[in-house]
Amino acid sequence: MAKLSWLKFWALASALLGATVGVQGSNSTSSIPSTTAPTETTASTGISITHNSPLTNSNTASKSVIPSSHSNSISSTAPPTAISTTNKMTQTTDITSTQTTDTSTASPVMTSANTQATSDLSNTSFTNSSTASTAMTVSSSAITNTSTAASVTSASSSTIAYTSATPASKSCDYTLTEIKSKENILTLQLNDTTGQYLHVYCNNTNGTKLETNRFQFFNFLPCTTYSCSANTTKCNQTRDFSRDPPSHDQLNFTITTKENDDNIDFKVEGNKVNHSCKLAYQWNCSAPSVIKNENPEPTDNYTVQKNKTLTSCIEYRCSIIVSLQNNQSYIFFNGFKSVFPKKSTLETPFNVSNRTNTTISGHLAFNNLNIRTNFSYVDENGNETSCESTDTTFNCQGLTPFTSYNICLKASLMCNINSINTKKCSDYNTTEGVPGNIIIRNQQLNANNEIQIDCVPPKDLNGPPGLFYAKLENSGELQNKEKCHFKFPGLNYHTIYTIQVWASNSKHNGSRVKVTFATSYNENALIGFLVFLIILTSVALIVVLWKIYSLQKKSSRDCDEDVELIEHDDEKQLLHVEPILAEHLLDAFRSKQADEARLFLAEFQSIPRVFNKFPVKEARKPYNSIKNRYVDILPYDHNRVSLSPESGVQGSDYINASYIDGFNELRKYIAAQGPKEETSNDFWKMVWEQKTTIIVMVTRCEEGNRPKCAHYWPSMDEQNKSFGDLVIRINEEKWCPDYVVRKLFISHKKEKPTDREVTHIQFISWPDHGVPEDPQLLLKLRRRVNAFSNFFSGPIIVHCSAGVGRTGSYIGIDAMMQGLEAEGHVDIYGYIVGLRRQRCLMVQVEAQYILIHQALLEHYIFGETEICLSELPKELINLKREDPASEPSMLVAEFQRIPSYDAKSKKTGKLPENQSKNHSVSVIPFEYNRVTVKLADEKSKESENDSELSSSDDDDDDECTKYINASFIDGYWYTEALIATQTPLQETIADFWQMVFQRKTAFIVMLSKLKEDTEDFTEYWGEEDKTYDDIEVKLTECNNGPEFIVRTFEIKHGKRKDAHKVYQYHYHKWTDSDLPENPSSFIEVIRTLKEKLPKPNGPNRAIAPPIVVHCSDGAKLTGIFCALWNLLDSADTENIIDVFYMVKLLRKQRSGMILTFEQFEFLYDTIASTYPVQNGTLKSSESPLQTTVEIISETPQEESKQVSDGKSEEVSEVPAEEQKPEADTLMISNQQKILLMDP
Repeated sequence: MAKLSWLKFWALASALLGATVGVQGSNSTSSIPSTTAPTETTASTGISITHNSPLTNSNTASKSVIPSSHSNSISSTAPPTAISTTNKMTQTTDITSTQTTDTSTASPVMTSANTQATSDLSNTSFTNSSTASTAMTVSSSAITNTSTAASVTSASSSTIAYTSATPASKSCDYTLTEIKSKENILTLQLNDTTGQYLHVYCNNTNGTKLETNRFQFFNFLPCTTYSCSANTTKCNQTRDFSRDPPSHDQLNFTITTKENDDNIDFKVEGNKVNHSCKLAYQWNCSAPSVIKNENPEPTDNYTVQKNKTLTSCIEYRCSIIVSLQNNQSYIFFNGFKSVFPKKSTLETPFNVSNRTNTTISGHLAFNNLNIRTNFSYVDENGNETSCESTDTTFNCQGLTPFTSYNICLKASLMCNINSINTKKCSDYNTTEGVPGNIIIRNQQLNANNEIQIDCVPPKDLNGPPGLFYAKLENSGELQNKEKCHFKFPGLNYHTIYTIQVWASNSKHNGSRVKVTFATSYNENALIGFLVFLIILTSVALIVVLWKIYSLQKKSSRDCDEDVELIEHDDEKQLLHVEPILAEHLLDAFRSKQADEARLFLAEFQSIPRVFNKFPVKEARKPYNSIKNRYVDILPYDHNRVSLSPESGVQGSDYINASYIDGFNELRKYIAAQGPKEETSNDFWKMVWEQKTTIIVMVTRCEEGNRPKCAHYWPSMDEQNKSFGDLVIRINEEKWCPDYVVRKLFISHKKEKPTDREVTHIQFISWPDHGVPEDPQLLLKLRRRVNAFSNFFSGPIIVHCSAGVGRTGSYIGIDAMMQGLEAEGHVDIYGYIVGLRRQRCLMVQVEAQYILIHQALLEHYIFGETEICLSELPKELINLKREDPASEPSMLVAEFQRIPSYDAKSKKTGKLPENQSKNHSVSVIPFEYNRVTVKLADEKSKESENDSELSSSDDDDDDECTKYINASFIDGYWYTEALIATQTPLQETIADFWQMVFQRKTAFIVMLSKLKEDTEDFTEYWGEEDKTYDDIEVKLTECNNGPEFIVRTFEIKHGKRKDAHKVYQYHYHKWTDSDLPENPSSFIEVIRTLKEKLPKPNGPNRAIAPPIVVHCSDGAKLTGIFCALWNLLDSADTENIIDVFYMVKLLRKQRSGMILTFEQFEFLYDTIASTYPVQNGTLKSSESPLQTTVEIISETPQEESKQVSDGKSEEVSEVPAEEQKPEADTLMISNQQKILLMDP
């Protein structure tokens, strides 16, 4: 026990001595003289020491022991060998020594501590001559201490502790680490499993214990470094911890602005996040002023000085970069903000440039594209209405004449819709207008044939007060008064008088109201006449009564004679008309046409309208009569079409349709009335049961605002439509100028689902009144129908509205054409009689009867000249072949057959006062289609719609129009599409521009040069503005191209407000020859111009104003242009051309058109080169057609050379004469008769 107590005392003393040394070592290092070199040792929490040689210490060593910290330095001197120790921050310290001998005089004390850092000594001989602040575990070691102090020997697995003066001076065997936690909260973990701690604190703040070895601290701010320590019973460890800056999303900076009177404040703001980060602000502002910043260092705001004199949109823009002050690469925010000032002064003066009686227009006094304007006017009642306007102009329309209006302009900056609006108003008056109509309040015939008229002044005088006028048309007597009260005394007996009454203001006269009076008879004369009439009537009555008495007396004497009632025989009124041979068609037609077509009338009237011997009982039954469109057009019982009856339904087998025989073919046709809405199911039932594949419709659904036929097929939008048990589906609809082809498919709901194809051809160019003036239209329709027929199809159904007039005309033409080609003669009269025996009123009027003769004559004389584009190269070779060589080619013969129409009337152009206006005496417009120029009327203002003039206006007074050498030319799609005229002469320039203005022409094609041969032509425009009479012409643009020049003009009437642009296409590649130098470039000009026009599309085609085409005489070069213009349309639409018919039509409309064979051949060659063919197929991709029509020649081969080339058919390029409500198509020329019928 005594020995144990002494040992405890000695250990305590050694501990105190170690603590003292430790305090000294903590300040610096301790140096002790030695005979050997000093040894420097660096100690840390983890120590790795390696000894490679024996260590012997025979001196008394003095060591400085420093408690473990983040990084501590220990210096000691010990003889005779220098020992180097390398410090590493590891959790395990391995010490290996081969042999260690300690001869120091110190008393070693080894303390065993169970810490995180462990030193393993294995199979070594260890002698310690120093005191170290480490804990070492010794296993299976032999330790020998030769110092003068007491020795302690431990067996295997014993612990030897060397204890310093105080436990805190030792290095720790644990670590203090941070656990990731929420913002502003620090969580530390101590990896000491003993849990023998005193406390853990950061910046002198104790942490909150969460678990055995985990602590938490609050208010741990970003951008701050905290020193944290953990003290246990054995040691103390201190570490620094820093918090990262806040994230971008946490701060979420934005830029705000505040606009003041003199400046704009920009400020960047973020979320209120608690942190101690020092921020740097980098501003960059651009604005038309000086940037002012009151702070010496960049802060979170900038102030921009405004420029208050600006009148347009100015952008004030500032950008800002927010970053860490000590690390500007760490950016929190990078953005910008733009501001347009809300408070800017804006001056908005405007001027009124034009005032009429219904409009006021003007413009801004300056051009500022940065403002937004809104013009309006305020009437006398305070109602405000917006005007049509742009940013710089305005036009107030629909105003009342002679009225004051307050024109107002509201303006604001374009950049900011909330900017201050500036409003400026001024008063303006509209000009005087035409007074309104007066109202006749009283009109009476006084005694002695005095006429008295009283009227009410117009409600709208549209000007200052004026006078009232009354004019007696019969005598020209004119009265004017301040009040509308007039008397015309002493007029003649029994006379009709017309009086015009109107109001006037200071500028204009109102519309004239006509009042008609009939003065009374002379009473005495009337009484005498009545007495005479009574006596005469009495005498006549006595004579009639005596005659009746005499006849009755004679009848009584012959009472024994039989009286036989004779039924009227329709056959007896028929005439005997011989069939006509083909070669006599012309003579027969001339004879029948003579004397106002007297023979035609006699033949037609001899045919009974209805053959009474054929009953119509089924059609008159009550349940069938409602199915008839007209009460007097009924099918005969013997040949009516019967439908399959439905059980229990009366009249289910009835339809108003009749079988019609063709030429040597029974029941080839079915003539039917146009389906009604309630009979459409029966119509399609008839189509299905008769196996019909072609329907010919010779009417429009509505004509002249009167319904003609139901729309019994589905539209392209509907696709399909059901009619009872039948479903009709439309697959294709193709519009041409004169007809529409539809591909339909019919199927039965209750039968095998097999579709039947039905072709529906609708002829849309039959006029509302009369017949087509050109029989070629019906010949072309016949060719189209026959192209779709086949041997196995059922009867062709033909219908119009009633199913007799137009239907009979088409059937008559088709059947007689077959007879003419088969037998060389026709019996038109006999066939029409046969038609009437099969259906009443077939070929309903005389004009239709004559039309059949015209069509046959047209076909016989001119033949079929249509050619498919795919067959054109082959046909052209045949046409040009001279076989034999001495005979002209078929192409030459075809050209020679084209008639001339120079015998037509040209009386106006040949008048002496107009002869100087003609460039060539041989090219003078025909009377029927010449273009007229209306004289300007200075006393009245025409409306804009008054300029739609027509060559066929019968009410145009010659005294109200001027002559110009110009003719209307029909186009492919509609009539009067072109105007062919000569290049204006010096005296006709004004008339030329008047014509362009009145016809609203938008395009002029110039094919002449200003100098041709020895002739010089006047340039009818100028580089500067020019006025020709009342037409102001301004050249606004000129574009020169390699082939043509495009000039843009703006023309305006000096006394009217309407103006429009006119484009002149000047083709200058035409040499002095009759043909274009480069056909392809000429075609390109035409196609370029066509692209500018509205495309014809379906029934609602837009009709453009006529295009003016001129050359020197308006015929030679113009004729080629007009022909190609129409031929291209025909080729693109139908894949068919008819050069012969086109030239024939042009000659009919203007003299001098295509007079040479070279021009005629040029048309063929140009079309052939424009549409190349390879292996019978068109190579051109410009043709839009997806379907083509197969041309079937109906001229026998042996007659082809006599009649025509026999290999092509004719396509009418000419649209119809007058506009149709559905197809918007026009009918063709204004001459009803062909050449042989012209006077």
